[in-house]
Amino acid sequence: MSNLRVLLVDEDRRACERCSALLSKSDFTVTGASGLEEAAEAIELEWFDAVLLGDTVANKGLAEFTARLRSLERRQNHSSRVAVLSISPEIRDSHAWQPSQEPALDGYLPKGFEPDTLTLALDTLSTAVGNQIDPDDAAPIFSPDDFREQCANETELMVEIIDLFLTEQEQQLVAMGETLATDRYDRLSRLAHTLKGSLGALHASRARERSQSLELAAKENRGPACQELLFALEHDLEELRSVLLAFREQSVAN
Repeated sequence: MSNLRVLLVDEDRRACERCSALLSKSDFTVTGASGLEEAAEAIELEWFDAVLLGDTVANKGLAEFTARLRSLERRQNHSSRVAVLSISPEIRDSHAWQPSQEPALDGYLPKGFEPDTLTLALDTLSTAVGNQIDPDDAAPIFSPDDFREQCANETELMVEIIDLFLTEQEQQLVAMGETLATDRYDRLSRLAHTLKGSLGALHASRARERSQSLELAAKENRGPACQELLFALEHDLEELRSVLLAFREQSVAN
């Protein structure tokens, strides 16, 4: 596992900076939050591989935060589970991880941990927890019921979102092709990340997962993989376009 994205929650700014610097040296992308309230706002805007809680994070509000995180995973049909880890013994003792339960905490790390320890913990949790989706089952192209619920079943809003998405994704595909042709992998990764967010909000899981794979491949400068993934993503988006247009037509007719 590489180029992992971590949301680091700690009220102690210096401790946060030290931990962030340590993880950044090992190719982690770290975003800081001063508390659970700020962290809750961050997970609505960006997807993370892990949430790491520092010493200053208290038990109060933790259950509500993780419940919000799991709800977000379900609403956006994410293909992986965000691990919530702590380096606070107090949190560890009161929130032991049980795979059979919906945990507030997935595990803990010792103080002074090395980046490899975090990587191993995430790898282990990914295997043990995951989201229990059969790897042979393809993610759905589009989840209309979830999209309707998100839009409160308001036809005008759904049509507006679909029309905006269909216009923007064409422009994004053109930009992705241009950046790949010129080996600008950093920009390609950012474009894929932006598209991934739009697809998540649209509840288009298959293309979202493909965008995530493209984002990670671009971060690692893997040109051939990016080429294959972009081709597959174009196919996914063609299928999604047909499905969305049919859904749009049916919604307007009703």
